[in-house]
Amino acid sequence: MLSKLAVRNAKRSMKDYLVYLITMTGVAAFMFAFNSMIFSSSVRAMCSQAMVMGAMMGLATFFIVLIVAWLINYMVHFMLEKRSREFGTYLLLGMKKKEISRLYMRENLILGTIGLFVGTPIGIFLQQVLMTIFFRVFSRNYYLKIDITWPCIAMTLGCYYGCYLIALIRNRRMFKKMSISDLMRMEKENEKIVEGKTVVKQWLLVVCLGYFAFFFYQMYNANYQLGTTILMIIFFIVAIYLFYIGMASFLVEYIKRGGERLYKKQNLFLYRQMASKLKTMQFTMGTLTILLTCAIVGGSVAMMFAKCQDKVLSNTMPFDVLVYSNNTNEKFAKELKLIEKDAGIKQSLTYHIYQDGTSKMNEYLYTHCTFLGSQYRNSDGSLNQEAVKKDDYMYYDYDTYMKLSDYNQLRKMLGLKAIALEKNEYAIQIKERLKSELNSEIKERVIQGKDQKLKLSAVYTDGFSQNGINGADYLIIIPDKEANAMKPYYTDLAVSTNRTPTDDLQQKLYDLRLKKNHILSESEFDRLVEEGKIKDSVDWDDTTLGGQGTDQVIVVVSDVMVSSALTNEMRFIITAVIFPTVYIGLVFLCVALTILAVQQLSDSSKYKFRYETLRKLGLNERELDCIVWKQLCSYYMVPAITALFLSAMIVIFAGNQFVLYTGAYGNGFYYYGIGVLLFFGVYSLYIAATYIGFKRNIRSR
Repeated sequence: MLSKLAVRNAKRSMKDYLVYLITMTGVAAFMFAFNSMIFSSSVRAMCSQAMVMGAMMGLATFFIVLIVAWLINYMVHFMLEKRSREFGTYLLLGMKKKEISRLYMRENLILGTIGLFVGTPIGIFLQQVLMTIFFRVFSRNYYLKIDITWPCIAMTLGCYYGCYLIALIRNRRMFKKMSISDLMRMEKENEKIVEGKTVVKQWLLVVCLGYFAFFFYQMYNANYQLGTTILMIIFFIVAIYLFYIGMASFLVEYIKRGGERLYKKQNLFLYRQMASKLKTMQFTMGTLTILLTCAIVGGSVAMMFAKCQDKVLSNTMPFDVLVYSNNTNEKFAKELKLIEKDAGIKQSLTYHIYQDGTSKMNEYLYTHCTFLGSQYRNSDGSLNQEAVKKDDYMYYDYDTYMKLSDYNQLRKMLGLKAIALEKNEYAIQIKERLKSELNSEIKERVIQGKDQKLKLSAVYTDGFSQNGINGADYLIIIPDKEANAMKPYYTDLAVSTNRTPTDDLQQKLYDLRLKKNHILSESEFDRLVEEGKIKDSVDWDDTTLGGQGTDQVIVVVSDVMVSSALTNEMRFIITAVIFPTVYIGLVFLCVALTILAVQQLSDSSKYKFRYETLRKLGLNERELDCIVWKQLCSYYMVPAITALFLSAMIVIFAGNQFVLYTGAYGNGFYYYGIGVLLFFGVYSLYIAATYIGFKRNIRSR
């Protein structure tokens, strides 16, 4: 009997809470599709860094399970409130609390199972979409294939039903404590408005706005440390919740005072509706704002990495093979033999980077780059040598020069036009993001050559692999005659291959370079540490580069660079960031919108008489539709506008920093704009669905 009753009630809930069921279907589909990426043999076979994606997806799943469990708990409690009289009646008829609790759990599990069964085929379709996008990132073909593995099924079922378990256990405890009178009163609890000291509380609105301004001022002025930052973020989250307490009190006070706009058209009705909602949903509104903010920030971060992916990688690794040696007599004979055997050699060039014993360019960049701030400057603006020595990984000890003929030969290998220099000219090859840092002081700088002074001819920003091999951040290009008068600094090998190198070539060249430089492999190093022959405090260092440049977000630094292998690994790592952030953003957004939609649709059925009263007072259907639309928009927009403001400040700051450190295309506004467009795309669908459902409910007889 209980089973039949549970099925009947579940059918009724499906109709009443269709938006919730659709969201759970979507959650099941997302979980299956993204979990399948973790266990896909195709993904693992593509890159040795597959564990990175697994770890990132696992981290994303952890947060998603918590949020979905919160959604289920919220919905279960919400439905319980709406049906509390029904459960009270069951008690009056003689049913035990345990039986009612089990009945309710069965109903919810039936709803969840329906969502899972419908969501799984959608997840399989979504899996094909994700795999196609994933393979396109690596310029490989993907042939549609249903890839269902037992670990994927187990993880999806575990996460999905784990959310229900967490939510329903809490609800079961609540059932045990309830009496018939509690259940009979429960339905009216969300109508209760506690007046309290609204005059005092409304000042929380001002205090919270002030804290938001202070928080963003600190963020944009970089006046923070780790401990302080954590504390400020905690206060920031608390301020979001207090903000809604203040807003609700402010609105209540405005209605009490009979504000100027209160009696225009149907404003009184709308204001009272909104005040009632804010007073009863302060905590929920704060949580929704945090979810929406996370969704916008997550979407924008995904856009940042997606947009910069190809540009950053092509700038970092434009050559098929690059090898560095600090030996100025290096001939790279063994390396060339390996490369020839693996992929064939179309063109190759062994060349020197030169130095003249000066470091004017280094000093300029240390003291003038805006993103480095003042960390390498003394109070008088001069170079702080101690600070540089402490972080001496950025630039070489001396300025780095390249011979014009070598530069043009390398440009030819990249398919770029050769450049020309007069006898008394030089050029600068620098990362694109640093070009704007060159002011008139450096552009008018004159370099003392062997017999003459050289002036700047042009600045080039083509991708040139400048994370240590072809200079760190920059190279000064000088006529061959001037370079021949300088001292070779180190030696490089650049190779253009006939075929795409195998993934093994990177490791083979790397092992060869370790051997030539008398550096232990990582496993040998670890073994000696375990045997006590090397101190625990010593870190394994496998690079011999004298400088690495100032890239921060996406950094590829190595004595050996085989473009195809490293590009795939970096793309994999970037994709491992993009997919989980999109996953989190979508789920958080859907969870927030589901709660907003269910609340409004429930109210439309419960308070149908209010709209009927308005109809009897003379409002026609069009005017009623207008009121419904305004009510929905105001209800949806309150958390959305707050989230838009908070996320704008975060994304614009993060986006500008991202562009500054990676040289990616765009700026903070650009990434925020894309994130908001995606956000409102999903938002509009939920508002439209709620509007249609709301109108249908208030017109039904």
